[in-house]
Amino acid sequence: MKMIKRWRLAWRPAMALLLTFAVCGERSIAGVAAGETFALESGGVTVRKLDSLAYVESEYTKRFKFDSYENPKLKELRERYHLDDVTAPGKDEFEKQVLLMDWTHHRFKKFGQPSTTCRGALDILKAIDQGHTFFCAQYADLFASCAASLGWVDRTLALRRHQGTAKGGSTEHSTTEIWSNQHRKWVMLDPTSNMYLEKDDVPLNGWEIRQEWFYHDGQDLTFVVGKEHKKYKKADLPIFLQRFPNFGDLAINPDELDKYGFIGYIPNTDLMDSGPDYAKMFIVKDKLCEGTKWHVRNNPANPATDPYFPIGQAALTLQPEGKSISIDIKTLTPNFKRYDTRIDSGEWKGSADHLLWRPHLGRNQFQARTVNQFGIVGPISTAEVELSE
Repeated sequence: MKMIKRWRLAWRPAMALLLTFAVCGERSIAGVAAGETFALESGGVTVRKLDSLAYVESEYTKRFKFDSYENPKLKELRERYHLDDVTAPGKDEFEKQVLLMDWTHHRFKKFGQPSTTCRGALDILKAIDQGHTFFCAQYADLFASCAASLGWVDRTLALRRHQGTAKGGSTEHSTTEIWSNQHRKWVMLDPTSNMYLEKDDVPLNGWEIRQEWFYHDGQDLTFVVGKEHKKYKKADLPIFLQRFPNFGDLAINPDELDKYGFIGYIPNTDLMDSGPDYAKMFIVKDKLCEGTKWHVRNNPANPATDPYFPIGQAALTLQPEGKSISIDIKTLTPNFKRYDTRIDSGEWKGSADHLLWRPHLGRNQFQARTVNQFGIVGPISTAEVELSE
């Protein structure tokens, strides 16, 4: 994990300015907002655009342990099972991630109570070839490690119904959330059901799904299944997936999303070495869960945001300095390699985490991004300012 803290510049009361960017949109958490102005020695500056994911350091970010680029098991997994070929047809990052989910889903040949206790992606794949049976926990573990081998961060979730007994399937379930640089957010990908969910064409995370299902009756949800991206609505449930001998039909049932009553976040992705760290797991729930006992774990005060800290970002802090704008960059990027920056749509160049940007008269643009050791590029952060005499 790369966590950089930089506060290089002294406070200047006469020209103090701090731009700390929000998780999304064109607004600042503190300091000036888009449209406000400040002074440089060379003239007045108007901030026209601020668009950058925040750097967050919290109790929950500190719990996470991410798989390492140096882990030889990741290289073995990627190369032995030709995962680059699996994802190659994807036209963009998210399509590649869905292709990997689809491959994981179809890799399992027998579904049901596991017939072996093996864990870890390489051992699971070997056991599949030996004819063993697995269920959702192994689907999730396999997908998380396959994603890690390609440089993406996918974390496993433990789900439980908030009440009652499942009408179709089980009361508990394992699924995952992957960090999407393309969508600049965590997105739920369920390799067991081979699906993700959308609202207004935007893929959702687990908490967003939960709130739509329980508080808006799921009417605006779209169930998107497989690499074909087949779309269904709530009224289309159940959706048949596959028939397994000695188990029956695996389907997306009408009460499938009731399992999102409790959401447990497992804070490690090094599953081939450590297994899931249930001890540090944290859980989100609300009044719906009252009266139902489950694991006793820490409950984040802000379930819509605390578990959903951004990663892969190039979080910008800007401050005036003479004729220039001083820029510090921070990130939480697992397997961080470098920052790239560019000015006015020029070429991307490797960059330090502190630099001076001297704007010219008129409109100016500064952009930054991260690159991890796998070559995965993070979301682009953009600052646009206009300098006048």
